[in-house]
Amino acid sequence: MITYTIPAGSEAQDINKLVRSQIIENWEEKDHPEHLRTIRDRILKSNKIGAESLLRYYQQILRKGEMLADDSPEQEELCLSGLVVNRNGKLTVQNLIYQSIFNQDWVKEELAKIAS
Repeated sequence: MITYTIPAGSEAQDINKLVRSQIIENWEEKDHPEHLRTIRDRILKSNKIGAESLLRYYQQILRKGEMLADDSPEQEELCLSGLVVNRNGKLTVQNLIYQSIFNQDWVKEELAKIAS
């Protein structure tokens, strides 16, 4: 177990650095037990709906910040992946860590791979 000492007054900044260095940066290598890769794989290997459709739908949520929930197959699959959550009838990204990892750049890269 790693312990960290955070000086008083710099908690938010230091926690942000810690999360970035220990979770977000090189997340694929640090994802033990697999959690983030499970979310990624569920999106990219969806046979039910298709990765492109899910990525485009998720991209809209990222752009707008939220979308009205309508129980579409895409929304259901995104919720089941854990990437997004229905809060008061609106879909949003589950948390800031997911939003930092599965960001617009990631979506664009994955869509480009599908297109090639």
